[in-house]
Amino acid sequence: MKKIILVAGLGFATIMRTQSCSSSTDDSIHTTTVNEDKANIKKTIDGFYSKLNTMDDGDLSKFILYSMFNNTAQEFDDSYLNNVVEGWENQFGEALINNKLQFANRLGTYTYNNANGTWTKIANSSNVVLKFPSVANSSVIDSELTLSSYTDIQTSYNSEVIWLPKTFNLVLKRSGNTVFSMDLSNVTFDNSTNFSMPISANIQIFASPMTQNIVWTRNSAKDFQFKYNNTIPQGSSSEVIANVILKHSDYANISSKDDFKTISGSIKEGDLKIVATMNVEALAPLADPTDAQINNNTKGEVFYLGQKIGDLVYKTVNGEGEFFIVYFDGSSENTDVYIGDFEQKVKAIFANYL
Repeated sequence: MKKIILVAGLGFATIMRTQSCSSSTDDSIHTTTVNEDKANIKKTIDGFYSKLNTMDDGDLSKFILYSMFNNTAQEFDDSYLNNVVEGWENQFGEALINNKLQFANRLGTYTYNNANGTWTKIANSSNVVLKFPSVANSSVIDSELTLSSYTDIQTSYNSEVIWLPKTFNLVLKRSGNTVFSMDLSNVTFDNSTNFSMPISANIQIFASPMTQNIVWTRNSAKDFQFKYNNTIPQGSSSEVIANVILKHSDYANISSKDDFKTISGSIKEGDLKIVATMNVEALAPLADPTDAQINNNTKGEVFYLGQKIGDLVYKTVNGEGEFFIVYFDGSSENTDVYIGDFEQKVKAIFANYL
């Protein structure tokens, strides 16, 4: 019955399949016609696909294709990179021992020799740096992976001790250009139960050419917020905000939808924004809720440039759950008009990987 979020961070193209709402519409004065609203939705989705094309043409994509699809059949093959990592661990010891990354014990700058499959090491008092050829059968050291500023904290899950990172900076370069980086900071946990609940975290990810930011915050014992945004040069920005309110703060015993009270938030792609709420507490006990029950306990509104252009409603059509947008003049259409070919278009954009 419920749709699947295909691309959480990038995905206006799937938001209409993840939120539902009441059928009420806004009676305020509109400055656009319904046809203009439809054109603006289509323009936004086209911009989303354009962003994916930019990602496909970016430096990270080129690195992946060069390093993992560099074979006659042009099929995915990461065996070379796996061998590089395994060779490093065979010489210098496992990177992870007793659920703890051995960062301090592995500091150094390491260079891989493709001819004999061995690593050499020179001193480095602050970082772990791995230098290696991007592809097998090459002597050119054109890739560099650097881990720095790593700290961790002891946590627990089902009484098992696990060391999770609090801070780190990870940078992957090819031919001197950064193709990927990740920076983690402000990580804290609530360790009051046998499950360590993350209560804050800041993550910045650069997947060339896209910059992404993730912020996780606990506002109170039962109130959490997730924020995500991404930007690319000369492209639209995306934002996802989700607020989750739990029914209790016994984090070790959160196991199903029955432990949630409400979920609310918004998804914004360019100038298009959807704001939604769901009364999970009311819907959770219902094994197979009716359309009316779903729509009475959820609400979703669609905005363009801050002006409301319609609502979303859930309907069962030929046994399948579908979402319809109801415009301010009362007309409606299935959101498949805009995103019915989403999967096919994404596959076409990333055809080199599939």
